[in-house]
This record gives sequence, structure tokens and C-alpha cells, in this order.
Amino acid sequence: MALFSKPPAKKPEPPKGERKVRGIGTATRPASTRHGAHGAAKSRHDKRTPAHKPGTQPASSQRARDNVIEWLPAQPVLETTSATPMCGVLENAALLFASGQAGLARVRLEDGVANDPEALKSDLAWLALFDLLQRAGDRSGFDQLALRYVVNFEQSAPGWETVDIPVPGKRTAPIGGYIALSGELSAASAMQIEGVKRIGAKQARLDLSTITGFDSAGARLLADALGTVRRQRAPLSLERVERLRPLLEKAVREGRRGGEGAWLLLLELLQWQGDQAAFDDRAVEYAVTFEMSPPSWEPPASAGPAGPAAQAGNGSTAEDLDAIAWSGEVTGASPRALTTVLEVAQSRTTMLLDLANLERIDFAAAAALVNAVNRLATQRKTLQIAGATAIVRALLFLVGLPPAHFVKNAV
Repeated sequence: MALFSKPPAKKPEPPKGERKVRGIGTATRPASTRHGAHGAAKSRHDKRTPAHKPGTQPASSQRARDNVIEWLPAQPVLETTSATPMCGVLENAALLFASGQAGLARVRLEDGVANDPEALKSDLAWLALFDLLQRAGDRSGFDQLALRYVVNFEQSAPGWETVDIPVPGKRTAPIGGYIALSGELSAASAMQIEGVKRIGAKQARLDLSTITGFDSAGARLLADALGTVRRQRAPLSLERVERLRPLLEKAVREGRRGGEGAWLLLLELLQWQGDQAAFDDRAVEYAVTFEMSPPSWEPPASAGPAGPAAQAGNGSTAEDLDAIAWSGEVTGASPRALTTVLEVAQSRTTMLLDLANLERIDFAAAAALVNAVNRLATQRKTLQIAGATAIVRALLFLVGLPPAHFVKNAV
């Protein structure tokens, strides 16, 4: 007779970090994911699907993909691969910023670095707050945070002009590649238009197809930027002006009420398109309307009609592009800017994406970018990202982009 009965057999426990996801099966989530109060954003965050390891081919992509557009799913599935520690406060702030609520994101981070133990220890959370303070132009708040940062981390704090965020007039390395301006041009567009002036001596293309409107101040900013590049004879070509030019023509027909900026931008575009006859007519009308001398006819060397050659970048090919630059806001599940990245990636093994002048990327576009990065990896291609600000990096980490894809500078 046994003195001790056998202990009951234990039921096997599922491996840690795994949970059932409806319609998917077992999905592994990074240990860094938080379950704090994220509201509606949290429910979206928790529906992420596991990423494929580099070098492996998912079953759904075994078929040859002849069309680049097919790489972008209509409803992108989030593939999470990042093991970067993300505290709940930073996750929440990144999602708020991505949805256009920068002020609320700042409030969350300010409260977090003061009261939340994990945020207090997160260097990226502090850098994201520096980012938002400088975007808001709050120098006093920035300096106060810098003093607390030195005490907390026992190291020097970032300087006002050294924080890696897009600031108009800040000296940055020139870029080449593809630049797209988006939304309605206004005085607030100075940050994204700044990227046009950074062309330098590198071949670049400026896509104007996603500009939805303008006011006089915004149109003047773009006209001045294009004029600067034209006089410097930088190798820039304009693409897809067919949507913007009719909007400018309509404003010009209203005379002074259309705004002087619209006149100047139209005259500038006519120079880039090499349309001297139309330029001369509009120049005379400008002089009569505003009672001042119009700009002189000084077209760039690459000027020509906006035909198929101009739409293709005046003969430039994917091999000519050493980087692609995003500026303004990139939003939506299938952003046009990402399509261009995938097109250029067809002829390269390594691509550089410059985000130095990116104002905001929303959750859907960030998810599409991460999915594209993972799909490029299955084809032995690498997308490197330069210039991303702290709050943008936080969002990309959150949706699963590994830190290895970030590089220090765009060169």
C-alpha cells in the first residue's frame, strides 16, 4: 500500500505569449505589448497578426506578383515583429498623434513621465515629448523637460535645434528621390515644402497630384521654393501637374480675389513646363492686375511640355533615385507615396526612405508601410528609414517595424 497517493496530472499549459485569435489560429504577441486603457485604439491594436520572419515566404504570397499594386492589401493586416519595449503611455500617445491629436498626445506624455513608472524609465517616451514640444514651439516647456531629463537619466538632454524633428529652416542633408506634397497648401505647409529646397545636386521628382487646394500664402510658399530650386539649376522634375494647374487657372480668372500667390505659382509652373506662350500672356495680365513687374522668363534646363516624358520624370528612372522622401501627411491604407516606394524597390536591393520632413503618418498608412517592409524582406530587399522623429518612430515600433530598419541620416 502506497503511503502517498499520486498527485493529479497537470494539464499542459499553452506556451507563454500565445493566444487564440479568431479566424487566424494561434498568434504570438510581443511581450512588450501593454494591456492598459487605450479605449477604441486598444481594440485595433490587439488585432495584430504575427509577422513572418525574414527569409520565409507566407503561404498567401507564394504566387508571383507581377503588379506592384498587388503588394498593398485593400485592408492591410498588421504584422508585428518589433521587440522594442513600448510602455503603455507611449503607445497611447503614438496612436493619438497618428490620429491628428498632437495636443492630447502631449498631455498624456507629460502626465506619463511625471507619474507613470514605466514612462519615467522610457528614453523614447521622453524623446517623443521633446518632439511634440518643439513641434508646438514651446521652448519654455522644452527647457524645463530638459532639466528633468538630465536628473532622471544622468546624461545630457537633446538641444532645441538638435532634436531630430522637421523644423522649417533647419539645416539638413540634401536629398534626392521622390517628394510628394499633399493636402491643402497654406502657411502651415512650410514644413513639408521645406523638403523641396533640400534637393541639392541630386536627381529628384516632385509629385503634385495629391494637392487638394491652396490659399494665397501656401501657393506663394511653393512658388518661392520652386523658384529657388530653378535658379539653383537643381535636377528636379515636376510630375502630375494636370490637377493643380486648372485650380490655379480658376483662381487667376478671379483677378486679385484669387490671391497673388496663385498667380505666382501658376507663372512658376508654366516656366517648369516650358510653356512660354501661356507664360507671356499671364505675365501681362499679372502686371495689369497687381500693377507691378511680373517674374522674368528663366525656365529650368529640363523644362518641357507636361507630356508622357514629364509624367515619367523627364527620363529619370528608378535607378536614378538614391532616396525617396515623404513630406506632409501620409494617410490611408494604400497611400500613393508607398506605391512609389514599391515601384522603385523593383530595381534595387536596398531603398532609403527619408522621413525628415514628414509631419504625420496615420495608423493605417503605418500598417501598410510595415507590411510592405515585410514583403520586401521575403524578396531579399531592405527598406531603410532615416530622419523619423521620436513620435513617428514610436508609432512604427508599435505596429511592428524592427529597429534595425532605422539609420542615422539620409546621405
